Amino acid sequence: MEREFWLERWEKNQLGWHLSDTNPMLARYWGALDVTRGAGVFVPLCGKSLDMRYLESLGHTVVGVELSEAAIQAYFEERGEQPSRDELFYLVRYEGPQTTIYCGDFFDLHAPDILGIRAVYDRGALIALPPSVREKYVDHMLRIVPEHAHILLIALEYDQSRISGPPHAVSESEIVSLYSPRCRVELLDRVATSELPPRFVEAGVEGAAETVYHIVKEH
Repeated sequence: MEREFWLERWEKNQLGWHLSDTNPMLARYWGALDVTRGAGVFVPLCGKSLDMRYLESLGHTVVGVELSEAAIQAYFEERGEQPSRDELFYLVRYEGPQTTIYCGDFFDLHAPDILGIRAVYDRGALIALPPSVREKYVDHMLRIVPEHAHILLIALEYDQSRISGPPHAVSESEIVSLYSPRCRVELLDRVATSELPPRFVEAGVEGAAETVYHIVKEH
């Protein structure tokens, strides 16, 4: 259901979660990761996020993965870039000047596909997934990224009894439970936000908090 939900949103151009500028939490906290300029950054379920352009501006090469081919095409078209397109076994690879985006299922991505990655930026992936898939997602992520990789994770907390998501509410205790066996997890910030999808407001969700985590894979 979640897969069809996101694809339908792209098809109908219902992009309530898409920011028209860099996420302020990324700009504020990326430096805390101390990732070397030029290091590769992986962005799961990336859509056409302008956060990738911000990471490029810092000198990083960016690798993303996204279900929607329309989102990937829009990402390059909006900058006037013409990426190469290569059909692989399970995935289609779009490669631009500084960004490579794989079109397909995150779980079909493997470590050789993201060689050179030293960090991960997750603003919309974990919170896009239902509880039944989140443990599988984190396990696969930690299998394909290298040891000592840094992860900047932005999550969302709200009263999920009002509406089921996506985007889903993911608590600090769940994030610690998901990552802590193999990672060091640090909460950097928790900030109230009123930037919610219209259907959340209609359902009576009065407020939410964005949470920011610095996670380091230790083994």
